[in-house]
Amino acid sequence: MGYSFTSPDVVRALMAARRRGVDVRVVVDEKGNRSKARQAATNRVVNAGIPLRTNDRYPLLHDKMIVTYGQNRQVGSFNFTRRARANSKNVLVVRDVPALAQIYLAHWQPRWDEGAYWISSY
Repeated sequence: MGYSFTSPDVVRALMAARRRGVDVRVVVDEKGNRSKARQAATNRVVNAGIPLRTNDRYPLLHDKMIVTYGQNRQVGSFNFTRRARANSKNVLVVRDVPALAQIYLAHWQPRWDEGAYWISSY
């Protein structure tokens, strides 16, 4: 789940995980993903068979988090964009703490449920 989403590295990693059989799902802010570059990233993900939803229920869906295998989580101020590398950002990865990961999944699920599926434009 993230605000903006354009990083080719993240797109490739998500696609590789999907090819390995990982259940990958993405939620992004609807308003923060209207540019051509952001739409290209979302189209690429969806065209790889990864469900992606945009959420417009909040002034900003400004969460930045990844939960893996129901036990690890990454959280911080790092947007999933190339530009984020140039900014002052932070990130924290916590491994092997399923109870904490479940708290984040409980936060993620309503944002997924409220979202609208992204339909690729190509």
